[in-house]
Amino acid sequence: MTVPPPVITRAAEGNDELAAIKANRRRAINCCALPGLGVGAIVGLVLVLIGLPVIGAAALVLLTVGISLWLWRMAPGAVLRGVGAVPSGEWDHPRMHNLVDGLCATMGLPRPEIWVVDSPIPNAMTLGRDPRTSVLVVTSGLDQALTLVELEGVLAHELVHIKRHDTVIAGVAVVATVPWAMVGGKSKGLSTVHQLIGRGREFSADQRAAEVVRYPAGVGSALVAMVDQAPSAVVWPPGTGRIAFLTRWLWIDPLVGGAHGETMEGNLDDTRVRAAALSLR
Repeated sequence: MTVPPPVITRAAEGNDELAAIKANRRRAINCCALPGLGVGAIVGLVLVLIGLPVIGAAALVLLTVGISLWLWRMAPGAVLRGVGAVPSGEWDHPRMHNLVDGLCATMGLPRPEIWVVDSPIPNAMTLGRDPRTSVLVVTSGLDQALTLVELEGVLAHELVHIKRHDTVIAGVAVVATVPWAMVGGKSKGLSTVHQLIGRGREFSADQRAAEVVRYPAGVGSALVAMVDQAPSAVVWPPGTGRIAFLTRWLWIDPLVGGAHGETMEGNLDDTRVRAAALSLR
């Protein structure tokens, strides 16, 4: 007797999406709280040792809450500034704006702001504390390098991140990791960001995007084009400083120019692995 394949219902997809949203928000809250807790604990301990236990306890609470809220609010803006992104007007990139409008209507999402980074490398990422404050960041090379079908696939991939609240942890993970990267080095910083945002999140977003777009093959084709067309001589990620450097795993194609010591063996977020997986759908 042949056993039929399992049927994935809309209810099951909704449950998976809800679980992803809860997990992302939980990781983001923890990521915001830990730096504040660390600073608060040090200051509080010093105050206790000099004979001010009540003030020490108050300092612990206030610093933990204050630093957590500061990190939560400023992280997306810090990443945008770090990579040198600027707002895109509708008439600057009409094809992209039209595609985003259509996909948002299909996916039931509020329209994100679109910001552009001046780079010939085709790439994109998303940031934001929730879907209503989300920002879609694209490189100037993305619109130029891809066909309409491929561009739709990339934009759908990024909107999936917004839908699943992947953006909530993205900026926070980068900014919170900066002190660790200063101490442990850039490679450890990159690995930490990848771990915080969730390994395999790009692979998962590809699979979901292929179910949203009109031409599912466009997602895999876009990944292949991005790998093939990335100029090897161009510095990546864009921008300067540690914040820009640590954004590598936020981009849809994280492997431009190599991953600076990050091993790719068994990595589902390797762009080439994801393209091969989509070709088997």
